[in-house]
Amino acid sequence: MHFELVKIKNPVEHSFQLWICNYPESTHPSDEERFLKFVKNVCVYNARKWKDPDFLRKKVLTYKPNFNEKKLEQKLLIYEKLIDFHKVKHTPRTWSPTEVLSKIPSNSYIERGWSSKEGFYEKIFKRT
Repeated sequence: MHFELVKIKNPVEHSFQLWICNYPESTHPSDEERFLKFVKNVCVYNARKWKDPDFLRKKVLTYKPNFNEKKLEQKLLIYEKLIDFHKVKHTPRTWSPTEVLSKIPSNSYIERGWSSKEGFYEKIFKRT
């Protein structure tokens, strides 16, 4: 079996073109996936100029001057939200704030969580 390696030189521009070349959208799930893939590439490759919604507006209108203005505004709002979403840090599964370390007996750990009965809780467990 023979395989070839394909390198996409500019994945952000490439994914943008895949999305914009399929406009107007047909409401098929692939339409939304192409848009989301483009936004993901902007974030993953930290494409700074692309993170600017005004830059995206200009690019869209360059390729599709008849892009519906209302739909474009909606897309840009979603775009900004997705870019912001990607910047937000997740809650880590573990961390060691110094004020908590002093409360932990040796060979133990603290578990923090949420339960419907207790609400937020903090429990100390002995390591085995």
